Amino acid sequence: MSPTLHYDYIRPDALRINRFLFRVRAEPELRKRYLQDPKTVVTELGLSEAEQRAVLARDVAGLVAVGAHPLLAILLRIFADMDERPDNYELY
Repeated sequence: MSPTLHYDYIRPDALRINRFLFRVRAEPELRKRYLQDPKTVVTELGLSEAEQRAVLARDVAGLVAVGAHPLLAILLRIFADMDERPDNYELY
């Protein structure tokens, strides 16, 4: 019997949301655009309605439910928070 993995592999249908979350973390310019006009960015990137709702709400559980890797989902909140409230940076 093989051990159970802590996280499942990323489903092919969830690649778009995971790629978006990775890019928001890795690309400061995309993150800046997302923070200024999130609805436009999620629409431009072709996220599904469920993905858009979860991203716009920064809902970690909702992001995981649509297939996001849990770490990427959490990092969306952290990186967005750090950019929006740099005075709270030490909390992270």
